[in-house]
Amino acid sequence: MTSPDNATSSNRGLRRGLKARHLAMISIGGVIGVGMFLGSGATVRLGGPGVVFSYLLGGVIMMLVMVALGEMSVAYPVAGSFRTYAAEFLHPYFGFTVGWIYWLSWLVVMSAEIVAATTYMSFWFPRGMTWIFGLLFALAMTVVNVRSVESFGEFEFWFSLIKVMAILAFIAVGAMAILGIVIKPALGLSNYTGYGGFFPNGLRGVFLAMVMVMVAYGGTEVIGVAAAETRDPEKNVPKAINGIVARTLILYVGSMTILVGTIPWMRVGLGGSPFVKVFTLLGIPAAPHIMNLVVISAALSSMNSGLYTSSRMLYSLAEVGFAPRALAVTNPKTKVPARCVLISTASLYLGVLAYHLSPAGAFLYITGIAAFGFLFSWLVISLSHIYFRRSFVKTHGVKALKYKMPGYPYTSWFALGAMVVIIATLWFIPQQRAGLLSGLVLLAGVSAYWLFLTREHTLAGGRVPAPLAWLERAGRPGPVLGQNMLLRREGSRETLETPGDLPPVAFSALGLASFYGLEDELEDRSTGF
Repeated sequence: MTSPDNATSSNRGLRRGLKARHLAMISIGGVIGVGMFLGSGATVRLGGPGVVFSYLLGGVIMMLVMVALGEMSVAYPVAGSFRTYAAEFLHPYFGFTVGWIYWLSWLVVMSAEIVAATTYMSFWFPRGMTWIFGLLFALAMTVVNVRSVESFGEFEFWFSLIKVMAILAFIAVGAMAILGIVIKPALGLSNYTGYGGFFPNGLRGVFLAMVMVMVAYGGTEVIGVAAAETRDPEKNVPKAINGIVARTLILYVGSMTILVGTIPWMRVGLGGSPFVKVFTLLGIPAAPHIMNLVVISAALSSMNSGLYTSSRMLYSLAEVGFAPRALAVTNPKTKVPARCVLISTASLYLGVLAYHLSPAGAFLYITGIAAFGFLFSWLVISLSHIYFRRSFVKTHGVKALKYKMPGYPYTSWFALGAMVVIIATLWFIPQQRAGLLSGLVLLAGVSAYWLFLTREHTLAGGRVPAPLAWLERAGRPGPVLGQNMLLRREGSRETLETPGDLPPVAFSALGLASFYGLEDELEDRSTGF
């Protein structure tokens, strides 16, 4: 039998061009955007200095969700990542909804990032010229992503490295200020213990801040999407998962620890970037210029990561008929789904236009979709992993897993419960309430589209299409063919659900086998078709 790994690389049309060092930086590009440098004040004002524990606790939940995703990605490194797993192990509805919501979430994030990059160019150039830079940024990201997956990986590696170096420099100089190495007298622990103590808003503030932290951690799941185009995923994906958890915790927890130690927590987020404040405190005259450059590079890196991820998610949706099938095409030479890249880029321009034309309040509801979308995706990942493990162990045995979630099933259920609580808690945070409402409206809209798109075909008893029954016996992931259809058995009635554009004709056994990489077995089991 052809392995899922080979089936993915040969039949889906994507090329495994990402190296280990690319994968190590890709999630950094997705998770650390402009908000890291400019928007950290909201979490600090909720938790005070205790926000450090918010990032630690949120990091534990992030680790569990990412390890769950890593276990599935190593077993089946497919295009679409958790969208595919949700369709396979839960129901095609979950794959449909999480795929579209996640795609739309990244479009919103990219719109915000390019607007930020364009706006901060006005620091050096007249405001009337900023639209030119916005156009150039969008064109540059499009070229990088259309050219090849390798060019995307290289760009993301170097621009993510700029962000990492800036944060490490911030941690280093801030620590020296606290210890009194670069300024006298030493700041010491005064900002940790003063102004209401370490927990000025109590444990409730720490918990509410943790919910905001989970929104900030959104983007680490990009590593699962990139697994389908990564060389030697069984080796590199686990290393990248472990590395991204460690790097994210060090960068976020380290920077927040220094931030609340150098600036009184009530002043964080007031009147500009807290990073600029710390550098200025240390007497670095070019601090605003340096951080402006870092913020722009962070925006471009996050936008690049978002364009890659959204295009692959759209490609995955198109492959199974949940998006127009004309999009399920890759360039014969580069193996890049260029049409999906261009569609996502076109939507990016529309997002920027909507930002400029709509009032700020309306845009708040739109950007809230991204927060809801990332958290909803993590919830689906956690739920999918529970059913994936049951199915995989039943078919292959637990020893066949190359990368395992420690403490299963308790850790998986804990992660799932945590995500449910976190999403529900968004209602109690004024800054996130609009996002929760807009996200629920989006979920209802996507669900309505699912009902409109799908249709049922009832087959006479005993007329189960042979390829479907054969694939089920072959032990493929999922109940039957969760990728793009679902067969329900109720007594003598078999109901086949398919996307609306997929006619209920006789299924080609050869085509299905090729899709799943089972051509060799088909020759051995050809009798009866």
